Amino acid sequence: MSANKIILNDGVNIGQNGAEHDDNFLFKCFVDHPAYDELTDIDTPSTFILGSTGAGKTAIIRMVNKNEENSAELEIHNLSMNHIANSDTILFLRSLDIDLTLFFQALWKHVLCVEYIKVIIRAADKAQFQFKVSKIFDAVKRQRQREKLEKFVKDHEDQFWNTIDENVIELTDSLEREFSTDFGLELKKFVGKAGYIHNLGSQQKVQLQQRAKKFLNKLTLSELPAVISSLSDYTRGRQDRYFITIDGLDEHWVDDAIKFQLIQALFESLKGLKKLRNFQVIVALRNDLYVKMVRETPSSQRQIEKYEDLIVRLKWSKVQLRTLADKRVRELFQWKYSSTDISFDDIFKQYPDSRTSPWDYIIERTLNRPRDVINFINLTLQAAEGKSAVSKNAFLLGEANYSNLRLETLIHEWSGTFPAISEILELLRDRPAHRLASELMHSKFTEELYDALGKNPRCHKDEIWRTLVRYVEGVAEVEPHDLARQALFRLHLIGAIGLKLREDRPWDWIYITTRPVLEQQIDQNTKFRVHPMLFASLSIRK
Repeated sequence: MSANKIILNDGVNIGQNGAEHDDNFLFKCFVDHPAYDELTDIDTPSTFILGSTGAGKTAIIRMVNKNEENSAELEIHNLSMNHIANSDTILFLRSLDIDLTLFFQALWKHVLCVEYIKVIIRAADKAQFQFKVSKIFDAVKRQRQREKLEKFVKDHEDQFWNTIDENVIELTDSLEREFSTDFGLELKKFVGKAGYIHNLGSQQKVQLQQRAKKFLNKLTLSELPAVISSLSDYTRGRQDRYFITIDGLDEHWVDDAIKFQLIQALFESLKGLKKLRNFQVIVALRNDLYVKMVRETPSSQRQIEKYEDLIVRLKWSKVQLRTLADKRVRELFQWKYSSTDISFDDIFKQYPDSRTSPWDYIIERTLNRPRDVINFINLTLQAAEGKSAVSKNAFLLGEANYSNLRLETLIHEWSGTFPAISEILELLRDRPAHRLASELMHSKFTEELYDALGKNPRCHKDEIWRTLVRYVEGVAEVEPHDLARQALFRLHLIGAIGLKLREDRPWDWIYITTRPVLEQQIDQNTKFRVHPMLFASLSIRK
């Protein structure tokens, strides 16, 4: 260890919560991950990087943008998707229960084709653009395909100089104009008269639906397939690679009413863009959004097996996480004390209990994610302010703060998908860590659940509340074990508990398997165990 006296000052840390604010550590301490190689290999179908909050999705996206010469970020907040959500035409079509998936697919494909042409040309002015785009035309050998591409570029020439939000607005306005030509009278009535669609006769509504579907099919199936096919000819045999990255889908970038349709349409459109052999779109997607997208997609439209081919599920090994911790601790003290040999073990010397090393104790209380490790270490360093190493007391104080943070984060992350998740987690409070599912499969637990959810109006939006009401009112065949299964399924899905489905099988933790169990797999002999990260915050009896 360096001769310099180490003092852990207020605010000392080994990085920020979000990779977007972590430049001091992210680029210097990045740990190579197989997901990076898979996503940047344009010969693989992988395009979505799937993981929970803090798994490192944004870090990988940022490294792609830093390392890959021909890359561009598609800022999701700059898409002006709410212009679509608030469009009279879209509102009219939604009120008719028209499936907008094909239109949203066409929108994504159009936007991404324009961005692809922009990124491969990178023209400084229109003259340079015309010269470079003519080279693309020349590479398309089939005349009909070349003519389609030339027409697309000519018709949308201004879009190659627009910002992406201007293009989305222009496409939406174009839809409005075309729709008004065919549906001007009906649209005017819809805008001017509340409940217009609701008051239509069933036959009138069916006729309007048929006309609207025909209009959308004509609109969305016209030019894009031929344009993508033409660009595919251009990409054949090329060695250069181009990347567009998309992050921030978990933020508020569009009204929730169409958000999950847009995400599903992105899956569908990126399957079609795989024909462009030197082009890769890399999308960061949080687990809970993917789960909600699947739940909200009608079963007739789901292609989950095909979506799996597009997904890289982000997992970290203990070795990788230890490498990350050592790199960041070393970087912190090298920067602060000009030292080169201070490691994790130099700072964390005292065991938090009689048998577990500090590192093993930390890992047991994470979901094997970088942010968990960074948060735990930061909070213990801050609890040891003024000291030269982390004492046992400081370590346990840091753990308590970390556990509270993990509980808050779980609730924040999953309450959009499961509005009652906070109340369901509270039913674990001050109970043993290990229990049998059969302990919940009785009327007492159902009554506790009903009382807890009934007090909070937000919970009444949750599917489990509606099931509880049907049980209490006796209007459906719902049994206590059905409600217990639903609760345990959710707790497992968010990482709060592990399940032992059978004695001859290992414990099933979602952060290890990355696959949810089926509700029907949970029976009265199933064992469950609360994750140690929640022991302190929920006063779990070990």
